[in-house]
Order: sequence, then structure tokens, then C-alpha cells
Amino acid sequence: MKDKSKANWGRVVILAGAIIAFTIGSGFATGQEIIQYFTAYGLKGILTVLLFAVCFIYYNYNFAKAGAEEHFERGNDVYKFYCGKYVGSFMDYYSTLFCYMSFFVMVGGAASTLRQQYGLPNWLGGVILAGLSILTVVGGLNSLVDKIGIVGPAIVILCISIGLITLFRDSGNVSAGLEVIRTGAFAQAGEETIKNAGANWVISGLSYAGFVLLWFASFTAALGARNKKKDIEYGIYGGTIAVCVAIVLVMLAQIANINTAGLASEGTFVWNADIPNLILAGRIWKPLASVFAVVVFAGIYTSAVPLLYNPCARFAKEGTSKFKILTVILGVVGLLVGLYLPFRVLVNVIYVLNGYVGAVLILFMLWKNIKDVFLKKKR
Repeated sequence: MKDKSKANWGRVVILAGAIIAFTIGSGFATGQEIIQYFTAYGLKGILTVLLFAVCFIYYNYNFAKAGAEEHFERGNDVYKFYCGKYVGSFMDYYSTLFCYMSFFVMVGGAASTLRQQYGLPNWLGGVILAGLSILTVVGGLNSLVDKIGIVGPAIVILCISIGLITLFRDSGNVSAGLEVIRTGAFAQAGEETIKNAGANWVISGLSYAGFVLLWFASFTAALGARNKKKDIEYGIYGGTIAVCVAIVLVMLAQIANINTAGLASEGTFVWNADIPNLILAGRIWKPLASVFAVVVFAGIYTSAVPLLYNPCARFAKEGTSKFKILTVILGVVGLLVGLYLPFRVLVNVIYVLNGYVGAVLILFMLWKNIKDVFLKKKR
């Protein structure tokens, strides 16, 4: 797949932004993912970030390359390409189910964001998010990549800014925060402790890379088929670097404030808050938390739409009455489930479980890559 043409840097920025926005859903933007996958392991969380970055670049490059060379009829055909007919079919249906389950998480994140910041009823944020998502999916997704390509960088810039400002002010508290994590001396914890995604940082890194992989397989394969090789490559690199820098900065800011209390909720601290990043933003400047809550909500929306679209498009043709009816039904069911289960539980159970399935797909990709190398040598 040779491509000697120069990169279109405007397109690279849009693609990087789309990759960032699709990575940053409710779990990332709220800080809940960062708490469970990185902060919970102290400084070893940085090793988790590096492991995630290597896996993320590896499989997205492979998905984009496969999409450009194979010209799949459907993005989900990339599973059969790497896993064979039977395992690939299972992964195809499973990833569709996972995307839909991830929509529950988006509903929970939207509800928690508006409740924690504005004191609104829990159901209101979920209803607004589900309603907007249903309307967008019914109306079509032609311009979605360009839309989310704008929102994604805005969230990363805000997360990086919050992390930098917090660290500039509270860097002296990082060592104390690390000690709290090491000893488990969390404020007003009782028998509760900080949630984590796995028994150690390696499992957490593979799990994080794995669950994000299931979002990106068909998405990146389709991008690879529709964009120049250099554009999508540089977009993957740029998006990965931006996301990882944001993770490290916010992780360190959370560690420095691990026992910092929320401004509104009694008994809520950074370590156990649904939306820990709102606590950090509010400490910098109270109005900033209100602005950040709106941006977080926008980020949740940009992830929720393709996650709802994926299962609908899998079983009905876009634009048909069947597609529209299915969108409404799945949107309403997702709303009810997302409001019923606590947000922290949704992130911990759905993301972690599916992360392990995604990690299995990475093994299939490695095996196929190794086989291809040996076949080339034989020829």
C-alpha cells in the first residue's frame, strides 16, 4: 500500500480529532475511566498508558491498512479478515452488542454529569442524551466524523488544561496522594475502596486497549478505505499522543487531589465521585465546572451517536422505516438501562468485561501478522 502523495494536514487534524472524540466518551471525559484504569495504580498508571498507546497504534494501523487494501463491504467484515469465518462472525455480533451496551454507559454519564454539576434530576440528562442521539441516528450520519472531529480536540484541550493548572498548583500533593492509594486511606471510605479495572496495571492496560478496540474496528477500517494512507496514519499518531498526554496529566491531577471533596455532594471525593473531573474543574474556578460539564455532555453525545447507530445499521438499512423504528426502540431501552444502573458500576462492569474480549482480538491480529510475514519470506 504505497502512497507517495503528501499528507493533507487539514484532513489529518480532522481524522485525529475524530479518533480522539471516539476514544473520549463519558468514561474518559468525566474522569471515571482514568480513575479506574490509571489513577488506581498510582505511578504504575503511566506504564498502563504506554501499554495502551502501543496497542492502540498497532491495531488502528492494522484496521486502517486492512480497510484500504480489502475494501470491505461493511466495516465489521474486518473481524472475519483477522479471525476467520466462525470466530470473526462471533466477534462481529459481539462487537455490535458491546457498542449497544456502551450506549448504556453514555446515558449514565450524561445523567450523572447534569446531576452532579447542576443538581438536575437523574433522569433528565439521560432523556436529553437519548433524545438527541435518536434524532441524529434517524437523520443519518453523513457529517458525523466532521462534527466529532471538532468536539474531540476541545475536550482534550480542556482536560490537558485542567490537568496542567491543577498540577501547577497541587504538584506538592502528588506524593501524599500516592501514599493514600498505596495504603488505601481514602477519605470516609468505610469498607469501600477505589474501583480499579484489573488486578494489576498490565491487565488494566490490555483491558483498556481491548474495549476501545471493539469501538474502533469497523470505524477505523472504514476510515482507511476512504482516506489517504498518510492522512489516516498521521491522524492515528496525533490522536494517540493527544489522548495519552491528557490521560497522564489528569491522572496526576487526580492523584494530587485523591481525597479532595466535591463542592456540592456530601461524602463525594475525587476517588469515589461519578464525575471526578468536575471536582478538579470546580477547584480551579467554579464557573469553569459549569462550562466543562457542557463540553463533557457534548463529548458523551458524539460517542453515543455512533454507538447507537452501529447496532441499528447492523440489522436494518439506514433510512428505512425499520431502521427508524429500531433506533427508537433501542434508544429507549438503552435509556432505561442506563438510568437504572449506577454510572460507576456501568463503567466497571461493561468496559472491563469487554476489554478482555478485545484483548483476544489483538492476539488474533498478532497471529495473522506473524503468518503473513512468514508467507512473504517463503515467496
